[in-house]
Amino acid sequence: MIPHKLRALVLFPGLWALAGCESMNQTEKGALGGGAIGAGTGALIGSATGHTGAGAAIGAGVGALSGGLIGNSIEESEARAKERAAAPVPGQLSLTDIAQMSQQQLSDQVIITQIRTTRSVFVLTPEQIGWLKQQGVSDGVVMEMQQTAARVSPRGRVYARPVQPVCVVEPVYVAPPPAPIGIGFSYTHVR
Repeated sequence: MIPHKLRALVLFPGLWALAGCESMNQTEKGALGGGAIGAGTGALIGSATGHTGAGAAIGAGVGALSGGLIGNSIEESEARAKERAAAPVPGQLSLTDIAQMSQQQLSDQVIITQIRTTRSVFVLTPEQIGWLKQQGVSDGVVMEMQQTAARVSPRGRVYARPVQPVCVVEPVYVAPPPAPIGIGFSYTHVR
């Protein structure tokens, strides 16, 4: 038989393992994990005062609430990050823009130049490539779009395109030296 004080510690790993279930969202995982940690902590503190059950119940409630709030915050943060990643950067072209330009029968070179001048970045999925082909976008434009992914770092920052060095030669003005100025007088002695 497990001693009364150790029951919470034995149950804790089992409850924590449930928090790793992939079918749960972050709020549920946070609530379950927080509840398990709170119950264990509350049971330990409650056992010191002789109220193990009450301590576990209070700890479980506070832990579940705290864990749920933290999990919900994580979910919202992940959702905002996904929205930012999916939304085109202002000034950059979208897949729809590319399809429309292609359907307007603009040349590949014009579309590619527009992609480059707007510094648009595309990380295409196979489904998106298929959709672009259905919209009549040429292989050359799709390949240019795929090459733009090299401009993105793993953290999602856009690399600036290498800029060719530009030499600006400032004119140098050379003024002739000033004419010598002399002050003189002559002294002639007349006799």
